[in-house]
Amino acid sequence: MSRRKINIKRELPTTTLSGFALSGLLVLTILNILLHNMPTKIQTAGDALLKLNATEGVANAVTTVIVFFRGLDTLGEIAVLFIASLGIGLMLHSNSKCNIKAESNFMLQTASKILFPVILLFGIYVMIYGHLSPGGGFQGGVIIASGVLLLLISHKAFEVPHSVIVALETFAGVSYVLIGLIGLLVLDVFLGNFLPHDISQMGLLLSGGIIPLIYIIVGIKVGSEMSMIVQNLIKRDHDV
Repeated sequence: MSRRKINIKRELPTTTLSGFALSGLLVLTILNILLHNMPTKIQTAGDALLKLNATEGVANAVTTVIVFFRGLDTLGEIAVLFIASLGIGLMLHSNSKCNIKAESNFMLQTASKILFPVILLFGIYVMIYGHLSPGGGFQGGVIIASGVLLLLISHKAFEVPHSVIVALETFAGVSYVLIGLIGLLVLDVFLGNFLPHDISQMGLLLSGGIIPLIYIIVGIKVGSEMSMIVQNLIKRDHDV
C-alpha cells in the first residue's frame, strides 16, 4: 500500500496578514487610550458606587459599574470581540468553497422554527431590562446568537447575509462611540448620562437615561459578531 505525503503547510494570504496587522494596531491604540485614562489614585468604589447608582436612577448596580466605572473597558471588550470575529473570518477564508453542512431531520427543522422566535424575544428582553435586573447587552447578544446557531445547524440553506451583519456591526459601533462623545461634550465625561434620569423613575423601563440605549447597542454588536463567528465555523471554506 502506497502512502501519499500530505502537505499540511498553508500559506497565509495577504488579506489575512493585513487583517492581523490592523487588529494589532487597533489593540495598541485601545491600550494607549486606557493607559492615559488610568486614575492617579485608586480608592474604594463601594460608597461612590452606591451614590452614583442612586443619582443615575439605575436599579442594577452592576450596570453602573459596566457603563460608568468601566465604560472604556466595555468599549475595549467590544473591540476584542470584533478582532476575534475578524481573525476567524480571515483564517477560514479561501477562494474555493466546500459546504460541509448536512441536511437535518424534520423534527430539528420544525423545533428550530418554533424556538427561534422565543430565543430572539428572550434575548431582546435581557438586553432591554439589563438596567433593572440581571442581564445586559453581552448576555442578550449571545442569547440571540444561539438562536442563529440553531437555525444554522437545522437548515442547510440558511445563512445570515454578510451585508446585514456588517450594517449591524457598523451601526452599533458608531452609535456607542457617538453616545460616549456626546456625554464627553455635555458633561465632560465619556459616556456621561446626558439624558433625563429622574431618581423617582428608578425601577421603570424608561429610566436610567442612556443606560438602556447602551445595552441595546452592545447587544446588537455582540449578537451580530457572535452570529458571524458561529456561521464562519459551521459554513467554513476549505482549500481543495
